[in-house]
Amino acid sequence: MPSKPPKRVPFHSYETMHKYEKGYYRIPPYLLDHEKFLNLSSSATRLYIYMRKWAKGRPAIRYAASMAEHFNMNPKTFRSARNELVEKGYLEYLNPHTAKDKKEAGEYQFSDRWWTGKTPPTVRADDIFWES
Repeated sequence: MPSKPPKRVPFHSYETMHKYEKGYYRIPPYLLDHEKFLNLSSSATRLYIYMRKWAKGRPAIRYAASMAEHFNMNPKTFRSARNELVEKGYLEYLNPHTAKDKKEAGEYQFSDRWWTGKTPPTVRADDIFWES
């Protein structure tokens, strides 16, 4: 017998003003509750969550500093938060030299280096996408 699709569970009123939301993104409790994640700056935490949202489950993302303006983060704060995420192992910056041209978005790969200490293999360019 084929399995039924999962039932849509409505959100609580304290979570959102809509009963149902389109899509969601996964951030596991292990990450959210980990001491290293809790010690990130608030800007780095917010940037990481928005990048995960924007990536929609993909392992890599093309993301411009101007996109951070959607959640009220100026370019200087974006660069500082991004550098913290790279330094602490949450992101790999795939094109740091070519992205200095302000017309090109940075390409980032999510990393588990924050807990493994190992650099992950680089993803294929096909895994990186641009969302408008």
